[in-house]
Order: sequence, then C-alpha cells, then structure tokens
Amino acid sequence: MGGSGVTADYVLALAAAKGLRVPVFVHKGEGLPPWVTRDYLVIAISYSGNTYETLSCAREARSRGALVGSVTSGGKLGQWAKENGLPLALIEPNYYPRTALGMLIGAALGLLKASGVDLVSDAEVRAAAEALRSTSTEEGRVIANAIGDRDVYIIAGCGPFEIIAHRWRQELSENAKVIAKTEFYPESAHNDLVAWQVLHKLRRGFVLIEGGGRLCSVIANMLRGVYEGQGDVTVRVTPRGEGLLAQLLQGSLLGGYVSVYLAHLRGVDPRTTEITGKYKRALEEAGLG
Repeated sequence: MGGSGVTADYVLALAAAKGLRVPVFVHKGEGLPPWVTRDYLVIAISYSGNTYETLSCAREARSRGALVGSVTSGGKLGQWAKENGLPLALIEPNYYPRTALGMLIGAALGLLKASGVDLVSDAEVRAAAEALRSTSTEEGRVIANAIGDRDVYIIAGCGPFEIIAHRWRQELSENAKVIAKTEFYPESAHNDLVAWQVLHKLRRGFVLIEGGGRLCSVIANMLRGVYEGQGDVTVRVTPRGEGLLAQLLQGSLLGGYVSVYLAHLRGVDPRTTEITGKYKRALEEAGLG
C-alpha cells in the first residue's frame, strides 16, 4: 500500500520488459485473490511492517501454503516472518516510506533473485546508481517553478513509464499537498483526454513523461499539442539512463525533488501526512491490525 506498495509496480514493469514468462500480479487491498494457492510466491511489502492490508495478505497466503517472502524495516511483519522462518529482507528503519523507495525495490528484487527470478543485472544496477547521481535538486526546482501553484496537476505516462507518472502523483499528493491525477496512455486517449475539451476554468499544470516506445512517442507528440493548446503550463520530462531500471528510478527521483520544491513554494511541510493516521486509527478501533 502507498509508498511501500508502489515498489511492486516497479517490479511489474521490470518483469514485463524482461519478458518474464511467469505472471506477475500486484495486489493492493485486504486478503488475497482466490486463485493464489501453494504454487505461488507472494512477496509482502510494508516499510513499517504494520500495514493492515499487507499483514492480512501475508497471513492468508501462508495459510494457503504459498511461499511468502517479506520486505520491511521490522514491525509486525518482520516479527511474523522471523517466527515462521520465512524469507525476510530487512531494510533500514526510521525513514518515511516514500523516501525508502530505492531500498524497497532493491530488497524486492533481491528476494526474487534468491527465488530464481533475476530481473536486473549488476550492470543495470550500476547504471541506475549513475543516473540517480546525475539527477540534481536544481532540476526539480526549475520544474516546480515552471508549473507553479495550480488547481490540479495532470501527469501523463505511457507504457513502462506509467509507473513514473503514478509515482509523481503520489509525491505531489503527499509532499506538496496538491490535487494530482494520472493519465495512462494509450488507455487515457479513449476517455480522460476528452475532459480537457471543456475544463477551461481550472488552473492546470500538465506534466508529460515522454518515452516508452514507438506508440508512446506518437501519443506524446499528440498530447503536446493538446496540452499546450489549452493555454496552461506543460512540462515535458524525459527519463534518462542506460536501461529501464535507471530510467524508472531517475524519473521518479526527479518527481520527488519537484514535489518538495513545490511544497516549499506553497508554504506547506512536505514531511507531514497526519490525515493518513486517521485511517490507520480507524482500522485499529475496528479491531483490524
């Protein structure tokens, strides 16, 4: 769920690019799909280790005889995995979950590799590290200043870069406290795109994540004309790096920088997310946890 659960979306994108012939399914919610049986590998990801939905999935998977691996910094999930002698990737504690993305992805990929599913090479990991080092906070500041304070932010991504758009939405929502939505192409070309014909009263900021393949390039060229024709701010972002892992992480890190600078421009604290605590307390009061 949230900043932890998005880890699985990156794994899914990498698995698709790798041409993995084993289905990979991301589940975010209580319980498990009925088709998960003892023949499945289930990886539970919760940075805190105390996420109700993740714990319920892990416990149910264990009861069905599935192999369960866990990625966490500790909490109930870590304790449960240790008590049951299950595969466990422990990462450093005391981070905000959304700032621990690199550790979470690395741990999840490590668990998969230990299970015989190797999605990235050492060279790809080194390339990703280099792409991250080359990404400056100044790039984020420039983009934040360019899009400014808007009523709504629309982030569009295509193909494997859908996950970057998704991550930007999360970061803008949590850090900058703004209303942000994602458009995933080509699907959104059949529905979401229509709304921008009439919604002219909103002050909109469009972010177009470019790249992802030939179809995505065609769509990006079309979208530039549509977005810019609205008279609102349009920012174009091209993830860089050698290989998909590098591009996904570089584009995501840039979104994090943008969200923090946008928070400062709006005079809000990017660290605080008190309202999410109400949801967690409601679960505890209902005896769920």
